[in-house]
Amino acid sequence: MGLTPTLASVEALFRKLERELYRAYHHKDRLHKADHFLNFCITAHSMRDHFFERVGKIAQADQQPYHDQWAKEPLLVAAQEIANSTKHFALRNIGTRTPRPAKTKRVRFGTSTFADVYVSADDRTMVVPRRGLNIFVVLSDNTRHELYSFMSKVLDYWRDLLRKNGIRVRRQAFGKLRGSVT
Repeated sequence: MGLTPTLASVEALFRKLERELYRAYHHKDRLHKADHFLNFCITAHSMRDHFFERVGKIAQADQQPYHDQWAKEPLLVAAQEIANSTKHFALRNIGTRTPRPAKTKRVRFGTSTFADVYVSADDRTMVVPRRGLNIFVVLSDNTRHELYSFMSKVLDYWRDLLRKNGIRVRRQAFGKLRGSVT
């Protein structure tokens, strides 16, 4: 057994990415929401290494075209910078190791309107709007994303890339996604 017993494949890591999206989006506590968002970004960035292992692209020369493409994707750049700024404390230039500014413009807390949906025993639906904590990310291209939009687009990117490379990720059961309450 490896050091990550539940993450033995790129598919397993993708499902963890889905779980972190769910946790970050639904948590109401500021600290926990931020923790889950950070975990989402770290997991999204880790998808690169798992992908390379799965498709057998071990040599740097084989990986470089992917790195070049990913450097042009503002969503992936933001996830990478958020993950690496925490892991390494500061973003640094590879060659000189001097600090470098982030390409991602901003990550901030704010509030948004959400909808709580209730279904009665007789199947009537009631929607109750409420204000809640959110995280906003402004990318290098100045597009602004709320937390869910940012994470779902990162998830979509990885799902599409895996599919294009013949890797099918099955949906996980909702109980697995949200976790048990026991």
